[in-house]
Amino acid sequence: MKPIARTQLDSVQIGQPRTYSQTNSHSKKIEQWTTSFNKKPIKDWVKVTAAGITGDEQFDKKNHGGIDKAVLIYSADHFDYWQNQLGVPAIAPGAFGENLTVSGMDEATVCLGDRLSIHDVLLEVSQPRQPCWKLARHWHLPELPKRVVQSGFCGWYCRVIKNGRIKPEAPIARIANPHPEWPVRRAHQVFHQSPANPAELKELLSLAVLSNAWKTSADHRGDT
Repeated sequence: MKPIARTQLDSVQIGQPRTYSQTNSHSKKIEQWTTSFNKKPIKDWVKVTAAGITGDEQFDKKNHGGIDKAVLIYSADHFDYWQNQLGVPAIAPGAFGENLTVSGMDEATVCLGDRLSIHDVLLEVSQPRQPCWKLARHWHLPELPKRVVQSGFCGWYCRVIKNGRIKPEAPIARIANPHPEWPVRRAHQVFHQSPANPAELKELLSLAVLSNAWKTSADHRGDT
């Protein structure tokens, strides 16, 4: 198993559903939308269970949260790229709606099924993150989800294998790497590539560690 060097949990974020008013860029009408995307950092110890991080609640429970998507992780290693791409002065942890902001690891080094140990919590990587329209609304950039898909800097979801507590500025250890041939970035590319590669999709969907949501989405593409 190849180690991931100097990996760290930089920040922990939680959010509650809130309703916002925003002008639709096309219709120019004011629309309301509710989301937990805007998360706030916490500095102290927080409990993590199979349901997610204590104090973090999802509004759209059909598409977010659940056992397979209990914790969303994003790499701060991408922040400089997005700062340049988006023309903003700085990007702070939580900017992509993530629960955990990490450094020293990304979609190219983290693989499906990896088990990540943080303090006494054990996480298992279940799928790449699929960016949705709420990312676009948060940043007021309709094209941003597409740009995230194209970049491959998507982030990844984890299920919780062992409950416990975590705190920012903790080291992260990869203690299992059952599918080194399936880094998150490859899974992301295989899922989104056009035309689809049926053989690679079939191999991806055969992984027991892959979330049910991604297996269902691939079926809906009609490529398998």
